[in-house]
Amino acid sequence: MPNQNGIRAIEVRLISKEENNMSNARFGMVFSTTEDSHYFYDSGTGKVVSCNTQEKKFLEDILNNKISLKEACENNQEFAVLISEEKLFACPEEREFLIPSKEEFEELITGHCEQIILEVTEACNLRCEYCIYHEHHPEFRGFSNRNMTKEVALRSIDNVLRSYKKDRFALTFYGGEPLINYQLIKESILYTQKKYPNIKLDISFTTNLTLLRKEMIDFFKSLDNVYILCSLDGPKDFHDKYRKYVNGNGTFEEAIKGIQLLREHFYFEGDEEHTFAINCVVTPPYSKKNLDRLEYFFREELKLPKDVSVSYSYLDRGQMQVDLGSSGLIADDIGGKLEASPIEEWALDKIIKKEERQEELFSIISQDMLRVAKRLRADDGLIEKTYFHGNCVPGQRRIYVNVDGTYKVCERIGASPTLGNHISGYDIDKIYKEYYKDYVEYFKRICKNCWAQPMCSICYERTMDKDGIKKDVPDSVCMGSRRLIRDAFISYYRLYEMDREKLEETLQKYEKARKEAEGIRQYEVYGESL
Repeated sequence: MPNQNGIRAIEVRLISKEENNMSNARFGMVFSTTEDSHYFYDSGTGKVVSCNTQEKKFLEDILNNKISLKEACENNQEFAVLISEEKLFACPEEREFLIPSKEEFEELITGHCEQIILEVTEACNLRCEYCIYHEHHPEFRGFSNRNMTKEVALRSIDNVLRSYKKDRFALTFYGGEPLINYQLIKESILYTQKKYPNIKLDISFTTNLTLLRKEMIDFFKSLDNVYILCSLDGPKDFHDKYRKYVNGNGTFEEAIKGIQLLREHFYFEGDEEHTFAINCVVTPPYSKKNLDRLEYFFREELKLPKDVSVSYSYLDRGQMQVDLGSSGLIADDIGGKLEASPIEEWALDKIIKKEERQEELFSIISQDMLRVAKRLRADDGLIEKTYFHGNCVPGQRRIYVNVDGTYKVCERIGASPTLGNHISGYDIDKIYKEYYKDYVEYFKRICKNCWAQPMCSICYERTMDKDGIKKDVPDSVCMGSRRLIRDAFISYYRLYEMDREKLEETLQKYEKARKEAEGIRQYEVYGESL
């Protein structure tokens, strides 16, 4: 069992059975890349150890409580020596969450919020069937025609920027369809430029493309650093299946006209200050046939330039009924090596087969690969403290302001405790209690028997409602996180086995690009369907 030193951010769509007894399960997990290639991830140290098929069965028996750790060591001296030398199977029963003190938290968010997301309107000219504002997502608001006022927008901007300590800031607009309130977008940008001339602005927004007009593009083109995320779900029959006007008609033709306007008047190859990207919601069933068709459409039919990125995201079904046909959620042609990551498995198989567009394909799995490569490790001891799941620091990196001026963590969270409002600013006491103290108190019991705690990606989106921590966070949330992490390990080590040097070289490039993006301009902008 030689030592091998060596993420997923999507919501899980696929839940299967998992072990019920977690007392030994906290020590780690076993995963396989082929029928004969197996590994053990030790959660106490973060190490990964390779093992043969017989050793794999032995480890699984321990983790599933079929034999005790004491009995295993007594019956296998080689195993006992290994875990002693490598400090394996020594994960503490309870680990401390790394969270700031209340004073440190206040210092973290005061003058440091790098992005404000203004929900300039709740109105939308579309009724995409999977939209989170339908009844099948009861935790989110419904559709309305409310618009943000100029007072709310400008006061919210002032609240953040009057004490801002950096020279670059992201101003993002969200909806609904934000271009419905284009006038407020324009006024907010011009106001911020005039009042804070020493702060360089990064402007971004998400659009369904149907309301984009030449005069709007001319204004955005006149600005420095504008990034537009466009919602387009592939060819006409794919796109129009769910993305429809209020009257039920498809929106593909108008969306394509919007793309053409951007290519003719906004985007020019090599211009890094005026960029757009595509977000494609992939709807089930997930199949190689459908994903291949999407890839062909964007690069061969639409002929998007190489530097216009296409991101594929999963459908957030909520309580929505989706016809999966005879193939089920994931079709057989995907492969089935990963439990909950069909898009990533599709990309990974193409990478392994050395198909074209390797760099573009790797971008689909890069977050997972970095998550495994940059995981917490304690080569000379144990991981005694862990990160605060996948949660951000509320109000530090960004703040979301809804139409009436209420502060929220971000646009992806539905009903959740507020952070304050545009009149009084942050409510430090409330934020710290509900998003830190109460959270830790709840999860320290749940997490103590879980091997995934050091790498857990669960965020507030899955665990909060308007009153704070949900009274009963579903087991599926934790099960899903474990499956995604296991999938990430499998993907990483499949590439590791194929070409370790190439993997490390590629990850170094992506890590460098990620750090540059964080320091320059690529702030998060989410589509209405994410």
